Amino acid sequence: MTLRSRVLLAAGLSLALLAAAVAYVLVAGRRAAAPAVASAAVDASPGDRLLFRSTAPDSYGRVATVPRGDAAGPRTVSALACDRVYAAGGAAICLRPDGPLATYQLAVLDAHLAVRETYPLVGVPNRARVSPSGHVLAWTVFVTGDSYNGGRFSTRAGMLNTATGATVDTLETFAVVRDGRPYRAADLNFWGVTFADDQHFYATMSTAGHRYLVAGDVAAHP
Repeated sequence: MTLRSRVLLAAGLSLALLAAAVAYVLVAGRRAAAPAVASAAVDASPGDRLLFRSTAPDSYGRVATVPRGDAAGPRTVSALACDRVYAAGGAAICLRPDGPLATYQLAVLDAHLAVRETYPLVGVPNRARVSPSGHVLAWTVFVTGDSYNGGRFSTRAGMLNTATGATVDTLETFAVVRDGRPYRAADLNFWGVTFADDQHFYATMSTAGHRYLVAGDVAAHP
């Protein structure tokens, strides 16, 4: 590549970065200007609004909604704060601190974000999901202390069926089949559960330095 070509390439990249920065500032400005409404209207009912965890300085960590398809539209902010939140089927899950100590809890929320039940969590919240029906909740937390990884973080993923009360403390208790044969290993880690329905789900599995997408069946749990 000639010197002239390099100069032209550098100039083109600079213009592209400048354009991206300008676009970001404009979008951020629209978001900052969007009014935050009182908390009464925030709920987890299916509809034309998206529910999310706010990262705005004046409402950091609080659950909020915004019109679907208009991220710069008016935001409705609740008084509920979560480290992770997810809603589906008129129910929601909130992973949040449990008191002043470094402990956490899972809060089961109804369609109006009122807390129905709470459960202690062992680990730092990482991800949360709800099945389409709103009946099954899943969570992933970071933990330490597994002997196989020298004190580094590992993950635990579990599930709770609010309709039946059935719980899965960790997906590591499921039988794993890889390449048509049972697979067992001490370093199995699971995270990022996504539901197809109340019985079938997908998750990421890590073992022996590799990651796999796995399909799970709750009915197959011992």
